[in-house]
Amino acid sequence: MAPEPRGLSDRIDFQRRRAMVRELQAWLLEERDEDLGELAAGFLLDFVLDLAGPDLYNAALTDAAKAFREHADIVEADIASLTQDTFKPREAADQD
Repeated sequence: MAPEPRGLSDRIDFQRRRAMVRELQAWLLEERDEDLGELAAGFLLDFVLDLAGPDLYNAALTDAAKAFREHADIVEADIASLTQDTFKPREAADQD
């Protein structure tokens, strides 16, 4: 059985998450005049990440796949440019 996928909020480093919570608190206070405690702001952050996380994650995968295809095309063109003419015996060259 495959392991249960972790939520996006679980993948964020503790210090970064803490900084995000503080930024969210500051934004709420400045923009909405709402003084939210650290715990409540953390729950709000988790909710938003769980809500939007899968769409953001899928968009990132799409971007990564596009970048990979572009680089693969470049590598393929580079390899094609290195291709050398193969040996042709005189008899085969005369028949062309």
